[in-house]
Amino acid sequence: MENIFKKKLLEKKQQIGLWSNLCSEITADIIAGAGYDWILLDMEHSANDTKSVLSQAQAIQAKNKSEVLVRPPWNDPVKIKPLLDYGFNSLVIPMVNNQEDAQKAVMACHYPPKGIRGVAMSQRGNDYTRDKNYFKNIEENICLIPQLETVNSIKNISSISAVEGVTALFIGPADLSADMGILGQFDNKELWLLIEKAVSEIKKNNKSVGTLIGRKDLVQRSIDIGFDFVACGTDSNLLAKGSDDLLSVFKK
Repeated sequence: MENIFKKKLLEKKQQIGLWSNLCSEITADIIAGAGYDWILLDMEHSANDTKSVLSQAQAIQAKNKSEVLVRPPWNDPVKIKPLLDYGFNSLVIPMVNNQEDAQKAVMACHYPPKGIRGVAMSQRGNDYTRDKNYFKNIEENICLIPQLETVNSIKNISSISAVEGVTALFIGPADLSADMGILGQFDNKELWLLIEKAVSEIKKNNKSVGTLIGRKDLVQRSIDIGFDFVACGTDSNLLAKGSDDLLSVFKK
């Protein structure tokens, strides 16, 4: 099956997404009805495991409105392998700092001789052997997105972008601000100067770039400076803010 999210990236089409970390297929079913271009299921900063992201993906895909991405807990072939087997072809890989980290992620996603991915003959990814062209077509449908979260990773943009198999790059403002010594200061001028420099460098390397930012004004700012795919919030924050706002109306 063609990776529509990757296809749109390569066509330079703007895609707006939502981050999901509530680990619930019911929540996934609810947010999938909204029609975001993509929804990312997070395993790094949530209680998700492979089985829970699978059930959430099934709920999202049943609505047929949003593409599913997943972020594994770490850049680890052991963590990445089962996600690929269960049909997750678009992966955001955390804390990629250099070319070697990017190469490690690519190797985990490809079968030999290009990589080290183990072969399962019957898996959800190939519709349990029904997809006779899976092994032929899977490489072109993998969408691998290294996440840049440190000053060092920004310095290494060109070498990371040049790794064969890297589709796009993702900038993580929260960890980047922490690495700069300004944790959580999302209005900091130096932070945005670095982000804008990174976006410009990524574009020079002919790659798409994405981010997650929870404030509406900063989502628009990200779009304005050239981000191609932006998560404009998280399901947990939507629930927290909605419940807080509702209570504040009636309880003074």
